[in-house]
Amino acid sequence: MRYLMALMLLCFASSSWAEMILTIVDQDDLPVVGAVVSLPGHVVSTPTKVAVMDQIDESFVPRVLVVQKGQFVSFPNSDDIRHHVYSFSEPKRFEIKLYKGSDMPPVLFDKPGLVALGCNIHDDMIGYIVVADNSLTLKTDANGQVRLPAKPGDSALLWSERTLDGVGATQKISLTYDQTVKLDLLPPIESMDHSTHTGFGKKKWSQ
Repeated sequence: MRYLMALMLLCFASSSWAEMILTIVDQDDLPVVGAVVSLPGHVVSTPTKVAVMDQIDESFVPRVLVVQKGQFVSFPNSDDIRHHVYSFSEPKRFEIKLYKGSDMPPVLFDKPGLVALGCNIHDDMIGYIVVADNSLTLKTDANGQVRLPAKPGDSALLWSERTLDGVGATQKISLTYDQTVKLDLLPPIESMDHSTHTGFGKKKWSQ
């Protein structure tokens, strides 16, 4: 009887949640790097650590940064030239005028949502900050994978800047163990032609 009870408890515990691997690929079966996966039912606290969005070789590094609501983000400029960081996104409108170095105070991101970043000097400098609403939110690695503490049937939200439905769109999926999700996406960023880019730099703060 005790053995049966122990077995039942073990089965119940194992069915609650376990770490699973979610792999995201595009229509060519290539891994989608920097996609964001959120578990709305998994509550996490806001880290006290200041997150970092650096600027290296005229690029935001990382290009996609995940933070929690109420977290601060620092924007050091590691380039030898000045940058002018700004965002017109509803969750956080701000600007850091022309500067170099790392002496600028961090910026508080106190509302959840997607914040698109640009540089007023370099049109091709595009970055994204995903501000999670205190839910577990992770980013896929170089293999397009992320490890999730979840169980089959749990829901997750997917985001990628390459989505065909617009950069603000998300996709809801139901999780299974060691699942692979294939998405129809725009070409990888490194292979896109920026010659006709009409990015954030087209709208100047000085106007």
